[in-house]
This record gives sequence, C-alpha cells and structure tokens, in this order.
Amino acid sequence: MKNAPQKHTVDTLRAQCRADSMRPFNARGANVIRCPHCLMAEFACFCHLRESLHSPIEFILLFHRDEIHKPTNSGRLIADLFPNDTQAYLWSRTTPSLALLNHLKSRQGRCTLLFPNTTTAQAQNRPIRIDLTQTTSHDEKHCFIILDGTWKQASKMFHQSEWLKDIPHFEINSEAQRSFLVRHSGHTMQFATAEVTAMLLDTLGHQKHSQRLLNYYQTFNKRCLISRKRGATQSVENEPL
Repeated sequence: MKNAPQKHTVDTLRAQCRADSMRPFNARGANVIRCPHCLMAEFACFCHLRESLHSPIEFILLFHRDEIHKPTNSGRLIADLFPNDTQAYLWSRTTPSLALLNHLKSRQGRCTLLFPNTTTAQAQNRPIRIDLTQTTSHDEKHCFIILDGTWKQASKMFHQSEWLKDIPHFEINSEAQRSFLVRHSGHTMQFATAEVTAMLLDTLGHQKHSQRLLNYYQTFNKRCLISRKRGATQSVENEPL
C-alpha cells in the first residue's frame, strides 16, 4: 500500500468544507474512484511526485467555494510544492473567517493581492504599485494573496470584497506575460492559477521556483488527461520535476 502524502492547508480546508456541506459535491466524473489526496482517478495518481520545497515568498490561497473540490483545480499545486509557505481559506464576500482576517493583519505592510486586470479594477484606482525589492527581504517573507477561481470568479472576488480594498495589489504586466509565453509557449493568455503563480515567481526573479511549479503543473495536466481516460492507453511513468 502506498504511503499517503503529508496533508497541507488545502487538504485540511477541503476536508472541513466536506464536513460542513449540506449536500455532496457532484460533478462530471463524480463516479470515478479517485485518490483522496491528489483527486485523480486511482490509476492516474501522482502523489508520489509531490515534493516539499521552501518558497522565497508566502502565499494565501483564497478559494472560490466552487473550486475547492474540483480535481482540475490547479491552485492546490502551490500548497503541494510549498506546504510550509502556503495557507488556504474560503472566500466570502461579507463574512471572511476570523482566522483569515487575523492572518492578513499579521502580514500588514508585507502583503499584496495578485489581482485580475479588468476595466473595473482600473476604474477603481486601487493602490497598485508595490516595491518588488520588499518581496525579497531576508528578514520576513512577503505574502501574496492568490485568488483561486475562474477568471470570472476571481474578478467577482476582487470587486466585491470590501475587506480586501486597502491591501495593495499587483498586476503582472503584459510585457512580462509575453516574455513568459515566449519561454513557455503552448497556449493563449488564459492562465491557470498555478501558471499565474509561476509567472509571479518568475517576475520576482525566482526562476528556479517558477520552473519547478510549471513542471509540476505540466505533470498535473498529463494526469488530468489520463484520469479522464483520454490517455488511459498510454503508459504512466514518473515524470521528472
């Protein structure tokens, strides 16, 4: 019997959401026998590839409720790789958890929200510029809030959260995005949460951490395809990270 990976903050949050839920989460593929940890079909499990690393920055994953149980959610990969530098919470428009608010308060002055670039966001003229040199301080790690949901969900989370409005936010500019795409081509400008976070790490100068997250995300994508049986006839090997 294989050894289960060490639980992290997203595993704990998912278990709590499941315990609090009034009805089961059913979606496409709900009848598949899945690994309880990586959520892939058992034959596509990639738990043995989960490796704990130290991140140069901290992350707060703010999950839309619809995302936390999805096997295709990529935000959890951040916690897979950087479990000691990642915390996860559910987003609420009006009643964020006390634990989250206390966490944000403890990171005041060294916390930034990575936000979706929308017309509404630009019109609101929220504080956007941060000194990126502050994120590489050796004394205390800078913390980034990552909105985990679809583009539409993330935009909603950003615009409707008054309790987030005073936190400086940061947009990865179009030049950095184009540069990232040139080096990691293969799709359009529609990025998954893990890719956006890899792009953030790259922008901050942490290329090695960015590449490890990208490699892990690519492995995750392959396993998702195998889990859907699109690649069930292909051999499943230990992809290098």
